[in-house]
Amino acid sequence: MVFKRRVVITRMSTKIIAFLLMSTMLGCASGQPFDIAKDDLPTLKRNMGRIFVYRGFNPLALLKPLTFKLDGKNIADTYAATIFYHDVMPGKHIVNLNGGDKFSFNITMGGSIYLRYSIVSDSVAKGNSIVELIDPKIATGELENVRLIEKIIRYPDELK
Repeated sequence: MVFKRRVVITRMSTKIIAFLLMSTMLGCASGQPFDIAKDDLPTLKRNMGRIFVYRGFNPLALLKPLTFKLDGKNIADTYAATIFYHDVMPGKHIVNLNGGDKFSFNITMGGSIYLRYSIVSDSVAKGNSIVELIDPKIATGELENVRLIEKIIRYPDELK
């Protein structure tokens, strides 16, 4: 009798966990595929540059959002298999990473760059994340299953 009760509870727990995990993954996957949505992006203003920030698909990183922090300001959350864009003035900019590291780059007027976030081990980077400047030809090849998301901080209270 006790054994049957444990089996039922275990099966119920498994179903609840699976439902919660699937709900979380669907939330991260909202938005259109980038290869379709890119045609509908607003035109870049003449005196600005555009930064595309993306993360590839990594099943181990599905539940770990990272905050894109540019020039000391929180801009947006990034999730696995997502991309967003942010228009900036031309010049030098600095991405602040979770562990205190910084990554600097220059953007030209009318130019676009691609920044890829990746989750890495502690031995590679403090805070378990790195940002890399990716060649546009390589980036477009990596964006096949990536979805365009809205540029927002979803849980601002967690950043305080």
